[in-house]
Amino acid sequence: MAINKNNTAAGIVLYAKQPGLTSFTALNVVKKALGTKKVGHTGTLDSFADGLLVVLVGRLTRLVPHITLFDKTYRAVIEFGAETDTLDPNGQVIATASPPSAERLIEVLPQFIGTIQQVPPSYSALHIDGRRASDIIRAGGNVELAARSVDIYSIQLVSYDGVYAILDVRCSKGTYIRSLARDIALACQSRGFLRALRRTAVGPFLLQDAAGYEWLPVFGTEQKQNDEKMFANSAYNPFNTDEGIAKLRSAVRPFEPEIAVLCGFEPIVLCPESVSAFITGKPLSVCTFMTKDKQSVCFSSGQYRHGQDFAVYYPNGVFGGIISYSKGTLSYGFVIPECSVFK
Repeated sequence: MAINKNNTAAGIVLYAKQPGLTSFTALNVVKKALGTKKVGHTGTLDSFADGLLVVLVGRLTRLVPHITLFDKTYRAVIEFGAETDTLDPNGQVIATASPPSAERLIEVLPQFIGTIQQVPPSYSALHIDGRRASDIIRAGGNVELAARSVDIYSIQLVSYDGVYAILDVRCSKGTYIRSLARDIALACQSRGFLRALRRTAVGPFLLQDAAGYEWLPVFGTEQKQNDEKMFANSAYNPFNTDEGIAKLRSAVRPFEPEIAVLCGFEPIVLCPESVSAFITGKPLSVCTFMTKDKQSVCFSSGQYRHGQDFAVYYPNGVFGGIISYSKGTLSYGFVIPECSVFK
């Protein structure tokens, strides 16, 4: 499908990225399938990783900063006994040590729950003086990244066979699971790296609801270690097929009130007489709104908290933008002219 530069449609896509693909490559497939250049995601995945990308299309890319803040949930495989320079399967081994006992692993995991200080991987997209840290290293330079605070809400040990540990981790934006794998291994007086990673949720959005979920390879250590499918890392992308393109197009969803609620917004409906004022950016004090059940919205009644964000819908049910209420005043976040999802 040719890209239409004037395409004003908007939508949200839950996309199951295959392992072996960069997030950039995965998004290119979405752009081609939907015929648009306006595509944004809410958190990259390393090329060796797979799982959920929440993709915002067209004018809905304005929501990226809101959804990026969501916590993330991962299933991770740590391989103990060696550490690589990239902290993933694609790097070179730089240190070795004996794997820990199950008792020792179970003992150290609680110390990583809560707000912790974490040093990001040297091979990362973080910028130093305008250059990616990974690019500096590949050019022969050295980088020193400062520790930063991240929140680990939960860690559950699913299984451990003496070499491979499977963990379920829920964490804040900005957490590097590669660094977590390194640090857990070091706390066990061992060495380790992240052998495989799958993002299973972004806030309220679940991988199992994503387009292409059924195409993901088997994940885990229940297979034999010599089975090459155990940690698949292929650049094959089924979304490049006619079936995949059709699946992507059918997966585009409008930003419906139910989704807005999941994202923490209060849905309100613009009254017909206020549509013109809203679209042209007139003061919101002259606009009138109602709830889904046709009740008038009164912001001065004390019903709404300061700092609350609202998802505004046109009378026909199409998403129109975000407004905020703070200290008795309404302000625009952004406005989307009336449009429809991709057809």
